Amino acid sequence: MEEPGEGLSGGMNVFLRGLLRGFSARGVATDVLTRAMGESVELSTPFPGVRIFHVPCGWANPPTRHSALGSLEDFIGRSRRVMRGERISPRVVSAHYWMSGVAALRLAGAPMVLAYHTVEARKLPPAEGGDALSATRRREEERLAEEAWRVVFLSDYDRTETAKALPAVSGKGVVIPPGVEDRFRRLPPRQVARAIIGLPSTGAVFLLAARDDAGKNAGSALAAFRSVRGKGPVSAHLVVAGQGGPEGDGVTFLGSVPHGGMPMLYAAADAVLCPSRYESFGLVPLEALASGVPVIVPAGTYWGETVRSEGGGVVYDPDDPEGLSGAMLALLSDPALRARRAREGPRVTDAFTWERCTASWETLLSSASTPRNRR
Repeated sequence: MEEPGEGLSGGMNVFLRGLLRGFSARGVATDVLTRAMGESVELSTPFPGVRIFHVPCGWANPPTRHSALGSLEDFIGRSRRVMRGERISPRVVSAHYWMSGVAALRLAGAPMVLAYHTVEARKLPPAEGGDALSATRRREEERLAEEAWRVVFLSDYDRTETAKALPAVSGKGVVIPPGVEDRFRRLPPRQVARAIIGLPSTGAVFLLAARDDAGKNAGSALAAFRSVRGKGPVSAHLVVAGQGGPEGDGVTFLGSVPHGGMPMLYAAADAVLCPSRYESFGLVPLEALASGVPVIVPAGTYWGETVRSEGGGVVYDPDDPEGLSGAMLALLSDPALRARRAREGPRVTDAFTWERCTASWETLLSSASTPRNRR
């Protein structure tokens, strides 16, 4: 069960597409229940052996987190009817994000393997008085930690940090890193990419790939770029994918970009800005590093610690008002540093393959579906 991703390329949808493609290749039959709009259930089969049931549930258009919660009961009821009609009786259920976990506990009499992807308690504390949705999510994530058979994390760093916020996951956490598609390791020439996108052929190009979400910290990246523009030895340009905005001052907003368009953006860039502090993992840094493009990441995150120890980019102090702009200026002013960090990236991501990821998931799900683990 899954909740559709939002914004740029739907990071979680990208992850699930890679996982489902791998399951198909390994002959693992999989049924997916996901929210949808419209009036009737639609069935799609993106890969052999994989069925996706798009279940309408009164979800608002455009969707919001609040409308998603409001439609949850309808989703559960309609999904129950789909499961009965299709005679779906899973041996194990995999739930992605917290609302999917809530639905899975209500629908499937089978062990649940949960992937939080992000955890509310690890974000900044709610304002005084609290947001009702945030409070509900925190409460449900605590319950899911207790009810899940296993909890999958994309990194050991994520597992450790989540266990601090949700002690019940201790002893249940399993680390399975995601994969990265091969097309990110074979980019077109930079000048070709820039010409296709319509960017200047000279100067440095920074890329920011983030939807308009306060947690993504995109505003700080825009402010940092504007503060360094004109200070380096070469001209600088910023490309923003995933949201719109006013053009000018060296900034190009591309709006929503399908995942298939991301390799071209990485090919055009000299560095990728990844300022988010709360994400448990982040697929954009992974893809950028695999593409051989240096990343600029905050300390105190998975990628911050990884880049600090293994290379592939520049790490900055997110509590320093000039930390991000200083990191940008360092790469802007030193071509040799950019080239060295670019060479390091693919090596850092060598172990991230969908073959390893899906094999590990299959082993985990198979162990969950044994008779002794059935509810």
